[in-house]
Amino acid sequence: ETKQDVIMPPHTEKRIPKRLGKEPLLEAVWELRFVGDPATGVALPGALWEKLRAGGRIANLEILPLATVPVEFRNAQEQLRHGATHALRGDGYTILTGDNVVVLSVLKPYPGWNDFKTRILELVGWISELGIIQNPQTFSIRYIDFFEGSPSETLKLLVANIQIGNRTPALGEFRLQMPVNIEGFQGLLQVLNPVQLANGVGLTETRGLVTDVLVAGEMASIPDAWDGFEARLEKAKAICHCLFFALLKSDTIESMDPVFEE
Repeated sequence: ETKQDVIMPPHTEKRIPKRLGKEPLLEAVWELRFVGDPATGVALPGALWEKLRAGGRIANLEILPLATVPVEFRNAQEQLRHGATHALRGDGYTILTGDNVVVLSVLKPYPGWNDFKTRILELVGWISELGIIQNPQTFSIRYIDFFEGSPSETLKLLVANIQIGNRTPALGEFRLQMPVNIEGFQGLLQVLNPVQLANGVGLTETRGLVTDVLVAGEMASIPDAWDGFEARLEKAKAICHCLFFALLKSDTIESMDPVFEE
């Protein structure tokens, strides 16, 4: 795939809201990838559990199925290398850890960027203090959103003109993935239409369109890895925010009760 250089749409062309009153977000994810070793994968979940407990928070430590796979095999397989072996779940957030990865995620209802950023920086502070991760590689911000409706209805929500040869997707059904480069960050835009979401055990599935926007940045080496990290985190979030709203038509944004900066 060829990465595209994307010029951010100026605010004069489309007003970008601070947030949406009708929040379509399914999940927000922050991820740190690093070069670790088996000792890192073993020590990290327990150390983070202790940090949560010391802060008065209750978190359940769960061993995930990947932990039963031999570490040599995990690290030899690209699709497993950054998989999670342990999960810490509590107060709406989940921390996932593996031999080469730490993830912080939150499902809907989304508490907002300020709360999410505070939790990210708290986790980064713990990682820096513990000194377990010595070779960070990249960090990323990812937002997954869902728009309910039939494929033909939801396709009309997007700024998209999809055609291969002289054909367009039947009934609006398609899968789209596009890597992008923006101001030194690497992004990945994905749109899936339709997607079936289960609303719980025994409940009817909901059909709709999913947008998946990821923005990643490289990390400096230790001991400089965390210098200026908050500013880079804010930059990655701003790019992710603009990419998401660039996907939506102005009418779509207006229909979702947008809240703009004063």
